[in-house]
Amino acid sequence: MKKLDESLEFFDAMLSGEMNEQEIESALLRLAQEKEDPADVAALAKAMLKNARLIQYKGECLDIVGSGGDNSNSFNISTAASITCSLFVKVAKHGNRAVSSLSGAADILEALGVKIEQAEDKIVENLNNKNFAFLFAPFWHPKLKRIMPIRRKIAKRTIFNLVGPLCNPIKPTYKMIGVFSKDYLPLYFEAIEMLDFQNVVLVSSDMDEVSLSDVTLCYQKKGIFTKRFEFDPREFGIYTTKDKLKGFDAQTNAKILKEVFLGEHEVLADAIAINCAFAFNLVGIEDNLKNGFLLAKESIKSKKAYDKLMEITND
Repeated sequence: MKKLDESLEFFDAMLSGEMNEQEIESALLRLAQEKEDPADVAALAKAMLKNARLIQYKGECLDIVGSGGDNSNSFNISTAASITCSLFVKVAKHGNRAVSSLSGAADILEALGVKIEQAEDKIVENLNNKNFAFLFAPFWHPKLKRIMPIRRKIAKRTIFNLVGPLCNPIKPTYKMIGVFSKDYLPLYFEAIEMLDFQNVVLVSSDMDEVSLSDVTLCYQKKGIFTKRFEFDPREFGIYTTKDKLKGFDAQTNAKILKEVFLGEHEVLADAIAINCAFAFNLVGIEDNLKNGFLLAKESIKSKKAYDKLMEITND
């Protein structure tokens, strides 16, 4: 695959320091303007993992992660869903601070009291004992240190948003990835095929999550089997307007998340639960989306998710 090899060489040069800041900024802007192709996405993911500090973990685990860049400034739904899902499956949540939103996964978890930067042995210990570990992207991808200021300067979506979810250094068995635009799902799915990932579900709506305010388009791959389907929140009677899902700064979102897990903010609980349902389906915990949704809602209503949050933050 000549294009893949050429792109890999290009991104290796970007990460290794062979390109200066202006060259990197121009390249990122050009790629975004041209609409990245699958070989670019797959190549950067390969280059990122090649240059990462990888974590040796032999057990199965799940990552629920969004690309960002959807301009929705929504609540940290995937982070909340990750915590809820860790009641049933080991979750290795890969994430970063906010680049194009008010609160990234690292921001809200830090505000909740989670130590976001931990060594490999502690990551493995937390996965084995608590079913949850957070992998702070800059720590595990040190070559990104010189890229982050450029991304902040650009202050909008770049190819790194697309690639971030593909670069979890623990290489999780299951990946639920939210993509910022439905138009990018075929491209992204092709990149996943190039990377030979197994057990992936891609979701996109009016945000990089399963949404309560829009039909969500889904591409799923389980081994050699693939399917494309849509989910309409009206089917479950949980449709709402997008403004009900908006997020704030990290401290405010942390406060709201605790309140959700203590029984408040029913709409946000629904948003978290439907994302859990898709993850349950992928992992094989509950094949029926409605049953998975009800399982997640009960986990929140019974305050089991809150207890799990307290366990995760008591480190």
